[in-house]
Amino acid sequence: MNPHDELDRALFALPLETPPPGLREGILRATIYAQPAAQPALLSLWETVGLGVVLAVASWLALALSTNKVLAWQIGHVFGAFGQALADPGTLAWLAAGAFIALSLSVFNLGLPGPAVRAERS
Repeated sequence: MNPHDELDRALFALPLETPPPGLREGILRATIYAQPAAQPALLSLWETVGLGVVLAVASWLALALSTNKVLAWQIGHVFGAFGQALADPGTLAWLAAGAFIALSLSVFNLGLPGPAVRAERS
């Protein structure tokens, strides 16, 4: 004989209150029959269109560069001039100063107030 038998009998002998009407259906509707929340799209329509345009232009440019040697030489010359401009010590100093300011603002925060966060109950 289990020592908890008397306790079990006493618990089962307690009068139970009848549940309110519709409780079971409400619980099932909120749990099992609930519709899953719609997942947001990874990219918006304009982002998808913009990405498609960028890929189309890149494909056209790659095809144009592979078939036209003069165009390839001219674009190579433009990129070479751009690289020389970036290698200028003044340009490198300004780029380093901008990178330092961006890093200090984002990592160290420099005492700037952050966004207000509201705690909500769900």
